[in-house]
Amino acid sequence: MKKSNGAQWWNEDKSFYMILMLCLMAIAVAAYVLFALPTSSETEDPMDGYLYEADDSVTASEALDRVPALDTEPAEETEPEEAAEQEEPAEETTASEPEGETAAEPAFTPPVTSDILRPFSSDTLEYDETTQDWRTHEAVDYTGKKGDAVCAIADGTVVTVGDDAIYGKYVVLSHAQDLTSVYAGLDDISVAEGDTVSGGKQIAVLGDPMPLEQKQGVHLHLAVSRGEESVDPTSLF
Repeated sequence: MKKSNGAQWWNEDKSFYMILMLCLMAIAVAAYVLFALPTSSETEDPMDGYLYEADDSVTASEALDRVPALDTEPAEETEPEEAAEQEEPAEETTASEPEGETAAEPAFTPPVTSDILRPFSSDTLEYDETTQDWRTHEAVDYTGKKGDAVCAIADGTVVTVGDDAIYGKYVVLSHAQDLTSVYAGLDDISVAEGDTVSGGKQIAVLGDPMPLEQKQGVHLHLAVSRGEESVDPTSLF
C-alpha cells in the first residue's frame, strides 16, 4: 500500500532535521564553552609552580645600597676664617741655609812633615812583620820619633780619644763631606772628645808604635774613610 503524501514528506525530510539538530547542538556546545566556562586568564596557570622566588635575604633596597650612589649633596664649605686657621704656614728656608746644600770639602794638610813609611794599599796584599801574614794596608804610615808633633789634617770635631790593644793611644776626628780621620801611635794627646779643631792644629805627639804594627817602630798610622769606604790620605793633600 502506498504511503500518503504527508508520510512521504516526513520520511524525505527526516534526515534533514537530524542534521539540523546536530548543528544546533554543536552551536550550543560551542557557546557553552565560549561563555559559560571560565576564561584562560581565570584558570590556574600551569607554570605558577615554576615562578622564580626572590631571595628574601636580599631586598631591593639592599641591592641598590651595594651600588655606590653619586654624591648629589654639595660639599660642606669651609668658612674663610676656619680655612685660614687650618692652613699651616709653610716652612721658610732662609737664604743663609738653602735646603739641600752640603758643606764644602775642607782643605787638607799632611799630619806630619816626615816621609811615608808604608803606603796605602786596599787591593794588594803585603806581608806584615808584626802579624806575620799577608794583608791589605788601608792607611798610610809616616816615619818619626817620639815627641814629634801630630796635627789634624783638616777642620773637624774630636769624636773619640782612646787607648786599646790594637791602636794604642789614638784620636778620631770627623770632617765635612762625611770624612773621618784616625791617628794612632800617639802620646800626650792634647784634645778631648767634642773639641773643635782646625786643620794643621797639633792634637798629640808620637809615642810608642801602635801594637798591631809594633815591629815597624815609632810611626804615625793615619787612616781616612768616607762613610764606609777607605780613602788614600795622600790623595787629599
